[in-house]
Parts: sequence; structure tokens; C-alpha cells
Amino acid sequence: MLAGLLVGEVAAGVLLAIPAFLLGEGLRAVLPQSARLWALAAVCLLFGAADVINRTPRVQRQVPEMLIGRLPPGKLGVAWGFDLGLLFTTQKAVSLIWVAIAAAVLLDPSVAAGMLVGIAVLASMTVTVLSIWRRPGIDRLSRWYPRLRLARHGSGAVLIGLFLLTAVQAWRA
Repeated sequence: MLAGLLVGEVAAGVLLAIPAFLLGEGLRAVLPQSARLWALAAVCLLFGAADVINRTPRVQRQVPEMLIGRLPPGKLGVAWGFDLGLLFTTQKAVSLIWVAIAAAVLLDPSVAAGMLVGIAVLASMTVTVLSIWRRPGIDRLSRWYPRLRLARHGSGAVLIGLFLLTAVQAWRA
């Protein structure tokens, strides 16, 4: 199942990488660097404010559990991995990932393509490690739930700081 998860996540990452690269190249062709920096500054400010007020943009769902009884483990891993790898279909704790994707698309599209596949691989490795360390009856993630608001506020503060730094850079460009 874990190998299938990796396959599904990489497939979704590649699927997202293609339009991210094409969009980034298109934006580079029509917008000067200063305009792209201002756009990134706006993205940082919007997502930072969302995190500060505890309104991180996300879809309120998890991977479909109904597939557990319908698919064998390998295919289930691929399906879940693909769903997770799409990034837009699952919950997010903070907005940092959205800003990282926007920054890569706006500033270096080739990095955006590689980053989306890298995010998928990293997510799969994280799930694999958590699965290996899992002990029956112990929910390691539940201890993090009370800290989510603090994480969002921290993310928001970082993103607002990045807004300021990016705005200064855009002003000088």
C-alpha cells in the first residue's frame, strides 16, 4: 500500500507540474519581474492574513475512506496517493504550501515543476514514516491538533514578513 501511495502521489505531482510550468512560463512572457514580485507580495499578504485569522484556505475533506473495502491495498495506495498528491483536494493546516507554489510559478517555473513532484514524494515519505512508527491504540497526530491554531498564527506571521520583504524587493525592481 505504501509503494502505491508513492506512485499515486508522484503521478499527481507530475500532473500538476505540467500546468504549473506552462502557467509560469506564460506569466514570465507577459509580466515583468516587478509585476510578478508584486503579485507574489499580494499572495503572501492574503494567505498570511487568512492564517492569522484562522481561515487557512482548504477543502474540508480527507481521502475517501469508502475505498478501503473496495480496493486491494496496492490500488488503494495509488488512489489515496493520487488524491493527496493533487494538493487541492485535502485539508491543509497552514498556507505555506500555497505561497511556495505561487512563488515558484511566478519566479521560476522550472522549480515549480520539480517542487510539485518533490512535495508529493516528501508527503509520501512522511506518511510512510508515520505508518512504520504507528502503534495500535496510539494516535500520534491527536497531540498536534491543539497546536494547529498556534501553527496557523506562526505561518501567518511568517507570510506577512515575506510580504514585506517581497514588497521591498518589488519596489526596487
